[in-house]
Formats: sequence, C-alpha cells, structure tokens
Amino acid sequence: MLGIIAGETSLPKYLINKLIKNNSKFLILDLTKSNNFKKYANSYSLKITQLGKAISILNKNNCKKIIFIGKVKRPEISLLKFDKKAFFYLPRLYSAFKKGDGSILKEIIKIFNENKIKVLNSMKFTPELVFNEKNINNIKVSNLDKTSINKGIQIIKTLSKFDIGQSVVLNNGYVLAMEGPEGTDEMIKRSGYLSKKLKLKNKSILIKFPKANQDLRVDLPTLGLDTVKNCIKANIKGIAVKRSQNIILERDKIFNLTKKNNFFIISL
Repeated sequence: MLGIIAGETSLPKYLINKLIKNNSKFLILDLTKSNNFKKYANSYSLKITQLGKAISILNKNNCKKIIFIGKVKRPEISLLKFDKKAFFYLPRLYSAFKKGDGSILKEIIKIFNENKIKVLNSMKFTPELVFNEKNINNIKVSNLDKTSINKGIQIIKTLSKFDIGQSVVLNNGYVLAMEGPEGTDEMIKRSGYLSKKLKLKNKSILIKFPKANQDLRVDLPTLGLDTVKNCIKANIKGIAVKRSQNIILERDKIFNLTKKNNFFIISL
C-alpha cells in the first residue's frame, strides 16, 4: 500500500484518480486546510505537526512506502503545537527549521526512514507530467534572454548553500525579484509591481530551477496554469525550468495560453 501525504494544488487529486483507475491500494494523509480529500476512503486529516499520528497510521496500515505531493505552506514554528512523537524530534526539527526549507524536508525524510518508512519520488507515479520539451511552443528565445536565463541559473546555484528559494526574476539581465518564504506566485506578483513602479520597458523572465542538492522526493518544482497567468499579468515573457525535474500541470491549457500571449516555456 502506498501512503500519499497530500497538500494543496490539483496534483494530489490527479494522482489519486490515476491510482483509483489502476486499482492501486493507497491511503491519504491529508494536510490541506479544508480537508480536500475527506470523500476518499482511507483518508486521514492531519496537521503538519502530527508526525507521530502520521507514523502510527502508516504502521497500522502496513504502509512502508510514501510520497509527498502537493503544496504545504511553511508554518511559523512558534505557533505550532506538536504531538508527543513530533515533540520528541523537536530539537532536530527546530535545528533544521533555522537552516531553511530544504533542511526541514531532509530531516523529515530521515525520521520516516528511522521508522522504516521509505519516501519515494512522486515523478515515478506521474511520468507523463514531467516536463521534457526543449520549448513547449517553439517561441523564439533571444540571445539576450538566454544570457539572462544563464545568469539566473548561476544565481540560484550560488545561493543554494543558504537554502534560499528556487526562483528568480530577471529583467534585461538585472535581478528584479527572488523567491523567499512567500513562494513563487507571490514573488511573481511582487516582480510585476516593481516592473510597473520602475516603468520597465522590457519584459522579464522567470527562472525556476531546483537548488543544489534539493531533494525532489519532497520538494518537486511544479509549474501550473495559475503561475503562467500570474507571469503574464506581471510583465513576464517566459519561463526557464530544469529539464526532467519539473512537473507541468494542465499542459494543454498552458500551451494554448502561452501561444496566444507569445510566452515561452523552455527547459535546459
């Protein structure tokens, strides 16, 4: 049986429907605010701090393999209430929390492994969603754009040791915005505000690459329709992602939207 630790976005539902169609056995640990998966059998609503309860449910159901899928917002640690087992791991989690999201996720993987629960990569179950195209719609990317993209990639690589976000927006070779705790979509909106305030004539580019040593089992970059819509509104003309290390949702809708707006999405 497969355990699905499910967050927000449409990706968990996509996977669940696929598993149902294939008659696969699974259970859901629902971390969404609105308990999005309550209609499914074997669904358990949990808070992110109920690590002990999660491990107990998995063990009772003889579930030794899990995947993380969907988006879970990073909480403020001072406001969290941990269950007993999570409290036992609190010193380790707190130490990781201070280092950044990547460290937290790696520590959680270690804890599951110590409890003989293996964390798998969700791409194994949704290979059809992995973005492998060089250019989704063959819209030309200028040499200046390529220079900006390469610069953005190097910025993300350089800042990886600080566990800073995996996205950056560049305009004409200059950094306009970098992803922080707010997430990619909020950073995109912020870059749009700056673009308008600074009265920039040229459109920007979003570079979304995994950080060095980013564990894709629990932190898989995902590109959805809302992100593309936000980019278009924010005076961004294209997105560059890492080939075979990004999931793309609603591909057909994204293709049509990008074609209509002369918006490129490339992978490198």
